[in-house]
Parts: sequence; C-alpha cells; structure tokens
Amino acid sequence: MSSNINPTLALQQGLKRHMDGIVKAATEAALLLQDGNLQKNQIRNVLNVAEESSNVAVVTNFIRYQIGRSGTGKEWQHNGFGLRVIEDITAGPVQQTVANVIKVVSDRLGSGAVTAELKRQAHVDLMRHYLGYLNRAFIFGSLDNVTDPKGQNKKKGWDYLQQVAAQEVKDV
Repeated sequence: MSSNINPTLALQQGLKRHMDGIVKAATEAALLLQDGNLQKNQIRNVLNVAEESSNVAVVTNFIRYQIGRSGTGKEWQHNGFGLRVIEDITAGPVQQTVANVIKVVSDRLGSGAVTAELKRQAHVDLMRHYLGYLNRAFIFGSLDNVTDPKGQNKKKGWDYLQQVAAQEVKDV
C-alpha cells in the first residue's frame, strides 16, 4: 500500500484496467438493436443526461422514461434493450466492474481510502463510459456496407459487432 497516491488517480488507473468488459457489455447490448428502429440520437440523448448528471438513478430514470414514451418506447423495448441497459448499469457488468475497480483502489491504498463518494464516482464514470461505448457500437452497427481491410468483402456493421462481442475479454 502506498498512501502517496491520490485516491482519484488510483481510481482512474483502476478504471483503465477494466475497460474491456465495459466495451464488450455495451457491444452486446447494442446488438439487441440490430433489427430495430432506434434512432442514433436516442442513445446520444441518454449519454447527454449522463454527462449532465452525476447520478446513476437520474440516468436510469430517464431510460425508463424513454421505454415508457408512446412514440419512442417501442424502440427502447425492442428485444428488451432498455431494461438490459438499466440492468447492465445497476447490477450487471457496470456494477460488477465498479466492485473490481474499488478492490484495486483498496488493495493499492488501503480500505480507508475507499469512501462512499469514491464508489459513487466510480459508478458514474463507468456508466458514462458504458453509454459512450454503447452509442459508438450502435452507430457502427447501423452501417450498411463496411469494407474489410483488404477491400474485398462488404458486411453490415452488425456482422462485425457480432465478431467483437464473441471475443474474450482481456482486462488487465
């Protein structure tokens, strides 16, 4: 244990070590939309709420609102997408990664360095990352013709995302 390290810096280092699982979870959630009609700006709107708020409950409440809306609710309900995102954030991969990151900080600085505020900040930061990766995966998946590196085959973005989701997570 080293008490010379700032807890916020240790948190950021822990976050970087566990990002692969967050990217994979976001990609898997985005794949639920491959035959849906969600518009690109709808996920971006949730990401904007996450950036403006420092509260997980505010963001998940906004997602529930999107699920319940008469106009766009069906798109958020498609294949259980909206509820999957909430689950990922509150009890699934995002929350599990928070626990892993907090353990890294605790192991490095001692359990006394882990405050409720540090845990909250870890959850908010990971939620924002998850939603950002979700947005990026959805936009890429929405592409109709993606040419492979050799310039030979064209696939839908969703086909490439399927391959990414199938890869093993290699968090450090």
